[in-house]
Amino acid sequence: MSDESSNGILGFLAGAAVGAALGVLFAPASGKDTREHIASRVRGAKDDMEDLIEQAQDEWRKAKGKASDAAHMTRDEVTDFVRFLFDEGRDLRERIKEDLHGTADEVKARARRTAENVGENAS
Repeated sequence: MSDESSNGILGFLAGAAVGAALGVLFAPASGKDTREHIASRVRGAKDDMEDLIEQAQDEWRKAKGKASDAAHMTRDEVTDFVRFLFDEGRDLRERIKEDLHGTADEVKARARRTAENVGENAS
């Protein structure tokens, strides 16, 4: 529950307690009527508190569901990213392989030309 909700609940409870105490002190009614009035107010406060608790639970469920969805999305995104990295790794391996073969072919061709040049210069 957020600090704002906690402060709201505490404010509500404090207000209910102060209201009940002031009602008893300044009540023009008899003791029996005052007790019934206080009981009625306490029931009302209890109902209000139950509503607040239910609302907080609903908000918690929503937040929990959103967090679960976000975690699920993150897992899917990570899976996609890992697949992407594997695919890129395969592509990179093929490019390096082709580059090495191309470089090896160039080295062979240079070696052949050098050997031919050496052979021609030696003759």
